[in-house]
Amino acid sequence: MKKQTSFHQELSKKELPKELAWIDKTSTILDDVFKIPATNFRFGFDPLIGLVPVVGDFVGFAISASMVLSIVRHGVSLPVLTKILGNITFDYLVGLFPFLGDFLDVAYKSNRRNVDILKDYYTSGKHTASSKYVVWFAAIGFLILLAGFVGGSIYLTWQILSSFLGSL
Repeated sequence: MKKQTSFHQELSKKELPKELAWIDKTSTILDDVFKIPATNFRFGFDPLIGLVPVVGDFVGFAISASMVLSIVRHGVSLPVLTKILGNITFDYLVGLFPFLGDFLDVAYKSNRRNVDILKDYYTSGKHTASSKYVVWFAAIGFLILLAGFVGGSIYLTWQILSSFLGSL
């Protein structure tokens, strides 16, 4: 007969629940998959994707947003969700600055930070089932952020193209 373990015993090694394990793997791919030889410096695909102006940063945001939706469905507190959304927002806004944003993205690693926040949260024993107010907050917040990011990206692209075409 198989011995059952409690939710918190299962996470004692600072791991995410099985339903969210893909978030840890995706974060590794985005932030830590490559290692520069003879150093401890790691980076992932997120800054490489971000090299594509506007679209790359939006793709990185969309991947992070899909992680947030899974986290909310699994249950998370409002303070934890706020920290995670803050990291994603900072990552997106910094990424809008060509090249400089990509270098900062390599150093900041927002996806890895969010996984660390989640691991601390789930292993602390504070996890509760998903609550409606957090789901609504996440949905409304996501839509507001999405609208702002798309509008800001279009405006920034327009300004860059106007100044480039005006100098020809």
